[in-house]
Amino acid sequence: MSQQSHTTIGWKDWCIDAFDEARDEDKLILLSITASWCHWCHVMDRTTYSDPIVMRIIEERFVPIRVDGDRRPDIQKCYLLGGWPTTAILTPDGKIVNGWTYLPPDALITMLCETNIKYHERQTNPILHIKRNEERWANEIATGETDRLPLDAGLLSEISDALLQEFDPWHGGFGTEPKFPYPDAIKFALLQFRRNGRRDMLEVATKTLDGMAGIYDDVWGGFYRYSEDGQWTKPHYEKMLYIQAGLLDDYLDGYEIIKKDAYSQIAMGIRQYVEHWLSDTQKGGFYASQDADVRGQEPSSPLVPGEEYYTKNEQERLRIGIPQVDKTVFTDWNAMMVSAYLHFDQIIGDSGARNFAFKTLDRLLSENLVEGKMCHYVDDIPCVLGMLSDQVYFAHSLIDAYQVSRNGDYLEHAIRLADYIVDKLEDKENGGFYFMQPDPNALGELKRKHKPLDENAHASRLLTRLHHHTGESTYLRIASRALQAIAHPRIVKSVSGAPFGVALDSYLNPP
Repeated sequence: MSQQSHTTIGWKDWCIDAFDEARDEDKLILLSITASWCHWCHVMDRTTYSDPIVMRIIEERFVPIRVDGDRRPDIQKCYLLGGWPTTAILTPDGKIVNGWTYLPPDALITMLCETNIKYHERQTNPILHIKRNEERWANEIATGETDRLPLDAGLLSEISDALLQEFDPWHGGFGTEPKFPYPDAIKFALLQFRRNGRRDMLEVATKTLDGMAGIYDDVWGGFYRYSEDGQWTKPHYEKMLYIQAGLLDDYLDGYEIIKKDAYSQIAMGIRQYVEHWLSDTQKGGFYASQDADVRGQEPSSPLVPGEEYYTKNEQERLRIGIPQVDKTVFTDWNAMMVSAYLHFDQIIGDSGARNFAFKTLDRLLSENLVEGKMCHYVDDIPCVLGMLSDQVYFAHSLIDAYQVSRNGDYLEHAIRLADYIVDKLEDKENGGFYFMQPDPNALGELKRKHKPLDENAHASRLLTRLHHHTGESTYLRIASRALQAIAHPRIVKSVSGAPFGVALDSYLNPP
């Protein structure tokens, strides 16, 4: 399905025909990565891409391709330049020569014209921007690194120290601004308190859980995506399913440990929001996101931005309208919420959440399982088959469902997905897992073999869990290889090492 904007730009899909056109006509590619929930994507469509000069330049000199980043995370992982919208200029073979995020008309005109002239006069080439391109892979697992660290409890202490270094003791969270939720960091901190009695880790977790309430919607429930300031007082108003899943899990953990009623109330608020706004009550399944704005995708109508809309009470909101919900059912995000719903039932007690989790799992097994692997979503046909994130998170949810129901079919499905990961996605030489099965015929940077940190950490933890359920030692050996591939000083010295820390804790501390 073509991701068209509401302008006259003839956006093309990411496909061989578009790349062939760029090569045959010696044109650069303008790649626009957007998202249905993205405020600045709406603004750029209404202003920049509706500007007649911009449209004429693009039509005459570029091949325009538009990608929905949520639907094509494989492309997004290769080309996202810091945020949405991404505006990237590529060579006909897919190398980045220039790019930015949101650009007003004059700035985009300047970038398009200057880049086009320099490229065709051979004054520039992809090498000029390769450093910036490489920065996006900073949290990838590098091949051939020799200074691996031993897999022991000392590494857990190093990650704890890294969290303390980045922790904001006044407002909670990590870093300064903008400030994002890091569900795995909270999970890791609570694990270290449980395992080792580290009160400093408990403070990291609880101070952050308390502070993040500033980006919680007190009217409808649910969390906004992040805060523009360091005090959690200026939300960026889109609501993402994966954020709800990660934070639901964290607040349940926090409530279980310290029994703070505010945490259980927030958890119930997330559950109510998801049930009301992001659930397919008929078929099962969770929707992907809710827009930051009202009428963001209707350029003929005035846009009501999130900072104006979400500060109102319920009646005032409803009089204005309802921010659009993206009803795509993504496998990985649904799996995260299934696990969180099962956790919710365990801690709070809610058979409705448990039953809806099973209903969602059964729908995804029926619709999204294709030839032994999960697709990313279904749009008349299964789309984007075999991504690591879909296999890993869905297999985790299957194990969670097995532990609750003792239905062996769920465990068998998890085993099959794990075997696919090991067979088709593992780097047999260096350890770790590729995001997609390497394809020499892929377009542009999709040829590149990359191994994202978060998904590799969760894949290792998955195999560790399966070892404990099945007794199969091969799973533990491969989990260890994946952890060794991650165990590098640059990973454990920042908050980005938290997913690795959770996986290592699981590996070192059998249930």
